[in-house]
Amino acid sequence: MAWLNYLLQFLISGSVVVSATILSQYFDSKWSGLLVALPIMTLLGFIFISFNSNEVTTQRYLISALIFMIPAATYILSLYLLYGKLNLINNCLVSLIPLGIVVFLVQKLF
Repeated sequence: MAWLNYLLQFLISGSVVVSATILSQYFDSKWSGLLVALPIMTLLGFIFISFNSNEVTTQRYLISALIFMIPAATYILSLYLLYGKLNLINNCLVSLIPLGIVVFLVQKLF
């Protein structure tokens, strides 16, 4: 029965990514950016974790999601600044460097 729960979570989360892709193809790409920037995945994670875990685990998830938005923003900024300078794969890989540095720093501070 647990596999059905995981399948449902996978389908719901995947539909957000597909929706963002469709929005960027047929509408102004700022709407897909807004959809991805909204805490939809955080909200879905919150719902799924709160159904399957206790209150303490859910609260730790929420504070971690808040704290690790800083590295996520760093990664997106790096992708943006390197866009057009590197091909897609190299851009994604090189952007992992500042992400890793900021994750390390955030983890040490919090």
